[in-house]
Amino acid sequence: MTENTKIRKIATTNGFSLLELLVVILILGVLSAMAIPGWVSMQKSLRLSGDAHGISEALNIAKMRAAAKFTETRVFFYTGTNPYFRLDIWNRTKNCWVADGDTSTNPTCIIPTTITNTETSLSKGVIWGTGSITAALPDTSPMPPIGANCRQGQTAPTKTDGSAISSTACIQFNSRGFPYPSAAAGLYITDGTRVFGSMTNAMGLVHTYEISASGSTTWTPQ
Repeated sequence: MTENTKIRKIATTNGFSLLELLVVILILGVLSAMAIPGWVSMQKSLRLSGDAHGISEALNIAKMRAAAKFTETRVFFYTGTNPYFRLDIWNRTKNCWVADGDTSTNPTCIIPTTITNTETSLSKGVIWGTGSITAALPDTSPMPPIGANCRQGQTAPTKTDGSAISSTACIQFNSRGFPYPSAAAGLYITDGTRVFGSMTNAMGLVHTYEISASGSTTWTPQ
């Protein structure tokens, strides 16, 4: 076998042709184009549901903190640009709200939209609001109203003195785990496709519901 014959034999039995490589690249491109929208949609869905369950968890922790410390607690939700939520505790010594997690001997009283580094920001694409949703809950109970504006400068956690903080919503619990001042309230978030509500009833029980943002009339428990 001559040297040229050996070269030709190797060329015809090893590697891929340019055409074969192009076909493989084309197939991968088609598969990627099909998979990417689904992946993006799944990420969007997980961001919204993750934030909703984070808010519900904060509400449940607020109830436990109120009982453990025998004081009032609240989930403070800033609804303006770059929305976030956090857990506040009424400090009986200083007569003011302080951030849960402020373990200093002289905790800082919260003033309007103070950043305490204990906040949890909403995920990208998730915003505050209910859209146009007004549907009753599955047990025909009315949809709980949005939590009232958080307050500052009060002389006691149940007082209405001081002033309301704009672009905020709060759900507050007393030491027995009951919401104050309303019997039921909700904190709502949406990504424009779905709305999640983290809600409390008159007994302080926390529930999470989901509904389509496109005018649906049926909330789904989560």
